[in-house]
Amino acid sequence: MSGYDYREAQKLAVKEYKKATARGESPYPIGLETIVSSGQMSAGRNLGLEQIPLALVVGTKHEGRNNAFARNFMPLLSSSSEFADKWITLCDAHLNEGIREPVKLYEYRNRFYVEEGNKRVSILKYFEADSVDAYVIRIPSARDGSEEAELYEAFLRFHGWSGLRTVEFSCPGSYERLQHLMGKNPGEAWTEDERTDFLSFYYYFHKEYVSIGKGKTLRSLCDDMLAFIEMHGYEKVRDLSPSQIKELLRQPIRKTMRILAVADDESKYYYEYYSPGKLDDFDLIIACGDLHKVYLEFLTTMASCPVLYVRGNHDDILIEDPPGGCICIEDKVYEYNGLRIAGLGGSFKYREGRNTFTEEEMEKRARKLGKLIRRHNGIDIMVTHAPARGLNDFDSVSHRGFEAFNHLIEKYRPAYFVHGHIHKNYGAHIPQISEHDGTTIVNAYEHCIFYV
Repeated sequence: MSGYDYREAQKLAVKEYKKATARGESPYPIGLETIVSSGQMSAGRNLGLEQIPLALVVGTKHEGRNNAFARNFMPLLSSSSEFADKWITLCDAHLNEGIREPVKLYEYRNRFYVEEGNKRVSILKYFEADSVDAYVIRIPSARDGSEEAELYEAFLRFHGWSGLRTVEFSCPGSYERLQHLMGKNPGEAWTEDERTDFLSFYYYFHKEYVSIGKGKTLRSLCDDMLAFIEMHGYEKVRDLSPSQIKELLRQPIRKTMRILAVADDESKYYYEYYSPGKLDDFDLIIACGDLHKVYLEFLTTMASCPVLYVRGNHDDILIEDPPGGCICIEDKVYEYNGLRIAGLGGSFKYREGRNTFTEEEMEKRARKLGKLIRRHNGIDIMVTHAPARGLNDFDSVSHRGFEAFNHLIEKYRPAYFVHGHIHKNYGAHIPQISEHDGTTIVNAYEHCIFYV
């Protein structure tokens, strides 16, 4: 019987091998030694015994040991080889008793690489098992300023709260958004019942999502799952049957507006580490102040969408020498693809400057802007540099929020309030995305992606 299973697994391996080579990709599992340094490897930390989703096991520790498998871990070697005999013997043991001995894995940025147990992983993947017991060593993530590093740090925080490994997003702030939709504060641990309920919904969502041919990557699935929960509410979706989930998935999950918000520090991912196409998928870019003119001009040159901006407290020079190609929305309501976007830049007056204001001065600006907002029958997005008072701000004068912004939020109830000014080095406890009385608050420091 296991001889038949080997031949079937080998067919899957050959199919995967051909598909990878046709695309010019490596047909073998990824070698961990090719992506991390020896210093990182030796700095690994033992996490003990864990249950690891097999979908996240993508490679081997030693590149030289991976040519017996295609990249899907199905066996490539001849069915008459010694390797095949060992695979078949282990497969028989699995069918009779189950694979009980844990494998040994290295983890790097939530992907796992086999040190011991390649055949066990191969057999479990062949039989479509969900997970494998493993002794895990975590390799420290390189702090290289890349988006992957930032995403991994956000994932680690969320994993510490939830204990979940199979939730991955394309935006760091999405983890806190899911935490909020679950009715929990950032840093608040999930109970075992909450984890079980969510995993049950996740399982059926994943199954129906794949069955109707939606996106193939884990991140695209989770991004759409988050939008699905936002649209329908977690209390509702967790009680849906699989057929109800499938029916709702056949409808558009979200509108197509994908917005990049930036502020204060130039994003290395979209600047220093830029590669062609990184900005192609955005429908709008919103800059919330204190960004260099050259950077703003770079964004508008590389992106095919408008770049809107307000000025920060360090942007006096932009009054006389504005960034070419960008659209200033100071004291205006700008309409784009049906979105009404209002802007009020500047910070609380802690020194003399053309972009610092007292509360009274900002209130005067807000009243004038209110007249424009009423002419447009409201706004969808409010863009500022400083935060609103009590929403992501501090008591110090230089980083105090404006009460005038609170009044605008309360009166016109924009769907989004997007600001900058609060840097991560002193506002690390502040969530990138939160909610206040029906308005989503976005701290755009460096960069944040959100959907409207």
